[in-house]
Amino acid sequence: MDKTELTTLIKASSGEIDCDLVLKNGRIVDVFSGEVIEASLGIKNGYIIGYGDDYIGHETLDLKGKVISPSLMDSHIHIESTLATPKEFSKAAIRHGITSVVMDPHEIANVLGVDGIKFMLESSENLPVDFFVMLSSCVPATSFESSGAILKADSLKPFYEDNRVLGLAEVMDLYAVKSCDDDMLQKLLDARNKDLAIDGHGSGLEPKDNNIFRVSGIMTDHECTNVEEAKDRLSKGFYIHIREGSVAKNYDALFPLINKNNLRRFTFCTDDIYINDLNDFGSIDAMVRKSIKNGLDPVDAIRIASLNPAECYGFKDRGAIAPGYKADFIILDSLEDFTLHSVYKDGKLVSNSKKLEFDFNNHVQPQFENTVHLTNFTIDDLKIPTKNNELNVIGIKKNSLLTTHEKIYGFTENEFRSDPSRDLSKIFVIERHGHSGNIGKGIVTGFNLKRGAVATTIAHDSHNIVAMGIDDQDIFIAVKRLDEIGGGIVLVSEAKVLAELDLKIAGLLSNDTLEVISEKLANLNAKASELFLDLDFNPFLTMSFLTLPVIPELKITDQGMYSLKGNGFVSIDESL
Repeated sequence: MDKTELTTLIKASSGEIDCDLVLKNGRIVDVFSGEVIEASLGIKNGYIIGYGDDYIGHETLDLKGKVISPSLMDSHIHIESTLATPKEFSKAAIRHGITSVVMDPHEIANVLGVDGIKFMLESSENLPVDFFVMLSSCVPATSFESSGAILKADSLKPFYEDNRVLGLAEVMDLYAVKSCDDDMLQKLLDARNKDLAIDGHGSGLEPKDNNIFRVSGIMTDHECTNVEEAKDRLSKGFYIHIREGSVAKNYDALFPLINKNNLRRFTFCTDDIYINDLNDFGSIDAMVRKSIKNGLDPVDAIRIASLNPAECYGFKDRGAIAPGYKADFIILDSLEDFTLHSVYKDGKLVSNSKKLEFDFNNHVQPQFENTVHLTNFTIDDLKIPTKNNELNVIGIKKNSLLTTHEKIYGFTENEFRSDPSRDLSKIFVIERHGHSGNIGKGIVTGFNLKRGAVATTIAHDSHNIVAMGIDDQDIFIAVKRLDEIGGGIVLVSEAKVLAELDLKIAGLLSNDTLEVISEKLANLNAKASELFLDLDFNPFLTMSFLTLPVIPELKITDQGMYSLKGNGFVSIDESL
């Protein structure tokens, strides 16, 4: 803001010049006092200039008692997990009152490195949602997998010159922090010395580990799965991001901890959510409604979704309805039900009764080419030889990133074959960045896959190909089809492709519109119901998270099955 712009705001605030918009007869949610104020609101050049009945506007809107609430902020999200570009994400987000997000381009950075971060910054400009970036701290996430890129501290440092960069994203490599790895220390110091935020990713951390993270400057965590974990982090000064995504859902477990004494240290986030789930059911707004229904004061619920994340990340101009704040707000028909009537961004209407009012046609979408590069992959690579009669198996937990370490005893064959009668499927992670050609092999239970195969290039965090199936031929066809379409999700049965969603941008994002992506996802889900016995969870995202070696207990990467508890790789037939 320059002198001319500030002068204009001051003159509008004093009444010397007219406002652009005046909202009359509204009830304003005051997240500072906890009250609801009856007042008129003046807006000039995208900012709130004051309360007062004497403001005159070029446009005046009589709200007739409707409620004005701050718009909402998602405190931690990987836009890539929506499968949509920032442009298409914006269409869904503003319908649900979300006008700011803190994104970590960790997924695309693991495929494209610096170019991936640049892509997300460039493709998220000039939209009705403000996209802020936390720089991906762990690319690759660990040394136990093969990513498409490596980002050192020197690679990230230039991005701090961009005013949309807020700090360092989810630090998940506890070992690197604990051992004072030189590059990790530099990443932490680069953010700390600029007084910027540092996010954590502390799944399964012990209390002493939380001490280490806080000493390192890490200030948030979105991986709490129970009250005990969250209480320890709260007592040590963390902000707790309560997560409700398409798979990982921690709201019910953590909500009982919220009270008047600690609620200012909570925010809401999605982390990983499909675009159709956001569009159809909402996200942050849904958590606000659920909190009110569960007995939380409506203003407190709104605080958690607006002011809290804004203050967490150092904003001084958003998260509240007050003079000097950006005119990002929601008009509500009912505060108690949190029913959205319309959404404003920078003082301009962008969504009215969920109808989009923003002109998206002027937005230019950068492009990216195919990033799937298989190395000498054949159907014989899908054989799983065994020597012992005791096999290690990954057990999934529905709607959770956590898994269990299961065992099969009395196995007598010298080669494992999928067995749907016992809910046992082959699972593979195939390096797809054109480097090693590694193929990690494993067994998984809990999906209740009856037949066919599913394969995807969405495999957190390094995003190789993860494929699961009953029949080797179907698995092979699914993997090869991903190579042909440049990445995505593919379902195969009886040697035929049943459904697919192509994700040509880094194997993670679609070039299609929100509507087309949602239609393809609906088709995938419909066809998946023919293959899975009980589809009461998201099988695609669940499979994608089985490749996270930093999450307990047993996972799989392109280097094999990995046990976090055992701190090492586990062969399929290894006795433990």
